[in-house]
Amino acid sequence: MRKDAPGPGPGFSLVELMAALAVAAILLGLALPGFQETVRRHRAEAAVHQLSTMLALARNTAIVRRTPVTVCPSLGDGQCHTKPDWSSGWLVYRDPHRASQPASPADVLQEVRMPLHGSVRAYSSAGRLRVRYQPDGLSSGTNLTIRVCNDRGVHAQLVVNNTGRVRVSRPSGPPAACPAPD
Repeated sequence: MRKDAPGPGPGFSLVELMAALAVAAILLGLALPGFQETVRRHRAEAAVHQLSTMLALARNTAIVRRTPVTVCPSLGDGQCHTKPDWSSGWLVYRDPHRASQPASPADVLQEVRMPLHGSVRAYSSAGRLRVRYQPDGLSSGTNLTIRVCNDRGVHAQLVVNNTGRVRVSRPSGPPAACPAPD
């Protein structure tokens, strides 16, 4: 096309632009609910991976350093929470004396604060608030179960057995409700 040719130049008319925007808005409106569900699942799955990685790291630390290591829900100040709510973070500390709290700040190996998105919660078994790994990697006592929940219900459960290994199980069918423990 010549530059000096009469008539409109190349481009879109206002009507064409408005039609394209209307189609894009409709497609976005249809895709958004599916995208929100994907983000919800991804956040819960990230929490499962964070917790299972931290538990595996604590077990390996106990074996390599040949000293008991405990993982507990954190209050955020270098102390263990007294409730089974892991949502605000967790604490890994050297625990040679079976203490319910770290003996000193030097015993804290790692503290993770506020790792989970606000829509994701994690709760452990009410009867067991912490995991204590022996120097051989075993976790004596009863199994510990940590439920990872989103606003739809239970997304997955992490189970730490007596050998210290972490197993992840996911509910089949619709998610069950995830009430906070007392």
